[in-house]
Amino acid sequence: MNHPSKIRVYEPFLWMVVIGAGIVYLLNAFNSGTWLWFQSTATNVRPSRIIIIDNGQRTALSPGHANFHALADAASASLSKLSNTDLISIGLSDDTLEAYATHSLVIELYFDQPVQFNTLARVGKPTQLLIPIEGTHADGGYVFRGENGAWWFGAIRMADPAPLYAALQHMGYTAAAWQPAG
Repeated sequence: MNHPSKIRVYEPFLWMVVIGAGIVYLLNAFNSGTWLWFQSTATNVRPSRIIIIDNGQRTALSPGHANFHALADAASASLSKLSNTDLISIGLSDDTLEAYATHSLVIELYFDQPVQFNTLARVGKPTQLLIPIEGTHADGGYVFRGENGAWWFGAIRMADPAPLYAALQHMGYTAAAWQPAG
C-alpha cells in the first residue's frame, strides 16, 4: 500500500475559498439582477429626449435641437459612474413633484431602451430619469428612476454630476447646489 508522501492541506482550503466566493458572487448577481453588480456603473445612459423644467417653463430637447448633443453627452458622462451601492431611501411626494413643475430646475431624461444600472441594489429597468438641479433633493447628485410617467421610490447618486451641471451652465441655467471651482 502506498501512502502519499505529502499531505496537501491547502488544496481543500483553496477549493473552499473559491466555492465560497462563487456563492457570494452568484447570490449578489441574482439579488441585483445584473452580472456586473460590483462595478457601480450604468450603461445605455444616452437619452433620446430631454426635458428641462425651469420654474414652470418646459423646454423639450430632441436630437435636432442645438444643445441636445452637448447635454446628452454630459448626462451620459455624469450617469456612467455611481457613488452608492444601495438605493437611497428618498422618494418624490406629490408636493415635491408640484414644486418641481412650478418653481424648481429639474431635468427629465427619456430613453428608448431601459437603462442598465450595475449596482448591488435591484434598481429595475427605468426608461426615464429625473435629476433635480435646484430645489428639493438638488444638493446630493440624486437621480430618480421611473417608467411610463410614474416615478419610483428610492434614488441613486451620480459620482460626478459636474459635467451635467457645466453643460447646463453653458446653456444659461444656474444651480445654487453646484458652483464651479476656481
